Amino acid sequence: MKIKDIAEYYIAAPNYKIPTQVAREFSQFIVDLAQIELQGMSFQYVDFDPYFRGSELCLEDIYADFYQRKLMISTQGNNSELLGPEINMMFRCIHEMHHLQLNVGFGWEGEAATAIHIMSLTDKLLFKQILFSETLGQVAVRLHRGQFPEFQKVVLFEPEVVRCFSKC
Repeated sequence: MKIKDIAEYYIAAPNYKIPTQVAREFSQFIVDLAQIELQGMSFQYVDFDPYFRGSELCLEDIYADFYQRKLMISTQGNNSELLGPEINMMFRCIHEMHHLQLNVGFGWEGEAATAIHIMSLTDKLLFKQILFSETLGQVAVRLHRGQFPEFQKVVLFEPEVVRCFSKC
C-alpha cells in the first residue's frame, strides 16, 4: 500500500472498539517493552516539539542527547484512548528510541523501519494490527494531509496488509 492509500483507509475506517481485556494486555505489552527498551535512559516530557530548529528537525541535537542517555519527548497530541496518557508517553519513548537504535530517519522509510521492528516483537496478529495503526496509519495521515489525525483511533488494517508490510 502507498502512503496515500494507508492514510485514506485510516481516515475512512471506523474506530475499532478494542475489548477491555485486549486493551489491558496491549497496554501491559507496552509497559513490559518499556522496562526493557528504555533502561538507562532519562526522558523529559515537554509541551513543544523538541529538536526542531525553525521548521527543520535537527538530528545532531537528537543524537547528542541520545549519546548522553537522555531525550526530550513532546506531550503534544497525547490523546490516545487506547493507552491513556502515561502509557502512550512510554510508547512514544520506545518509538523514538527505535529510530535512534536502528539509525533510521524520521521520514516514511524510518517510520516504516520502526513499525516493522516493533511489530516483530510480538507474535499476536491483533497487536501487530494495532501497532500498524498507531504508527504507520497515523504517520501516513500526517504525510498525506500535513498533520496528524485530530483523533487517534485504532484502525484494523487487513492482516494481509500488515503481514506483507512486515515482509516487503
